[in-house]
Amino acid sequence: MAVSTRRILHGAITDITNNINLEDELHCDTFSHAFIEGGGHDTRRPSLVRNNPFASTAVLNRLNDQGSILSKFLLATDEKGCDDRDGKPSCWSRLKACFASPGSMDSMDACWCSLMLEPMESRSVRVIMLGEAYALFGALFLNCTWILYEYGSVKGYGDTDEDALVNHVFEAVMALAIMCNTFLALNGMTLWVLSILQSESSQQWVFTVRGMLSLCLNLVTITVVLDFIGMVLAVYSNLSPRWPETIICFAVAAVLYISWQQAAGEILMKAIPLEFYHTPLAHKLSTNPASVLTKKGRQKLQTDARARAEELKQRAYQRRGAIDPNQTQQAAFGDEGRQYPCVGIGSLLRGAASRLGKSEHDVTSYEARLAEDWIEEVSQLRGMSVDFLARYMPWALANEVHMSLMGRGRGDT
Repeated sequence: MAVSTRRILHGAITDITNNINLEDELHCDTFSHAFIEGGGHDTRRPSLVRNNPFASTAVLNRLNDQGSILSKFLLATDEKGCDDRDGKPSCWSRLKACFASPGSMDSMDACWCSLMLEPMESRSVRVIMLGEAYALFGALFLNCTWILYEYGSVKGYGDTDEDALVNHVFEAVMALAIMCNTFLALNGMTLWVLSILQSESSQQWVFTVRGMLSLCLNLVTITVVLDFIGMVLAVYSNLSPRWPETIICFAVAAVLYISWQQAAGEILMKAIPLEFYHTPLAHKLSTNPASVLTKKGRQKLQTDARARAEELKQRAYQRRGAIDPNQTQQAAFGDEGRQYPCVGIGSLLRGAASRLGKSEHDVTSYEARLAEDWIEEVSQLRGMSVDFLARYMPWALANEVHMSLMGRGRGDT
């Protein structure tokens, strides 16, 4: 009886497994199939945006829109960042006018615009990682903030004979630091959970959560500054009036903080000059004052920012197999051999196939057919009709390629 029961259960489990495998094969789902068999297949989390027949046109449409945030980020507009709408400039406005950055967004939201230009699969994963990083940093750094509070507080290890004014300032500073640190972890957790649920299904998720991303970044900066001030007050509270030890600790704290600021500012200037160019003036002054206070620094920052803007723009079009319509119009009056320096035929075909919902379709055979007739550059396809291109590829793909060459592509994610 027991043997028969085991056979019945084994047969039922086998049938269920076979049915699941059959459904996976019908839906091209290798993730659950690999989970059942214990390996041997690609176990990466399947993306919800693959083969999406309704691919979003948000990115390329906003690149072509002169009033969009991406156009402002890529310095494609002629707006000035220091205009006064009421005609009565304040002292801060006059100060900013002295160190004006033409076309600057003057916002921390610019830090995430380059992420908006990434492909859908890449940016959805990165937003989740950012939420995770902010949540974990906020939770772990809260321990450091609390240890610092106990070290400098009269209620902790402090002396009851301490200066009352210093202690009151210290209590207020550390209370603000604890609040900022706590809400950093809370905002990071919220971003983390919502991104897991929505980042792959919402085509404009980075654009939607850019405010929360900027809030988390600002909370990190404020928490670090408050902790540094609290550290100085705690050292003074515990070591004074033993001035040699106090001065040495002050000097070490200042060196550590300044060296960290210089290292971070150098990375921002060299790696992401465009994002740094668009940040508010106060952030630039606190991170890399030389890029604002000196004429040479301002010119170098602006030059590097424009170079990165052009690089990001061309990369965005290249990854989507599309042609920059502004570049196409300019090239129509110039040298035909230099019209499409950044896009190859393979990228053009893959981008067109992706917009048709065929992102996993192999287009190398169509590229090879073009190569047989010595058509190896995108510029050679200019002027060709849809019917002529259809001799090398399916008509729908030929029509999409033709629209891309004419600067009227339907766009991509």
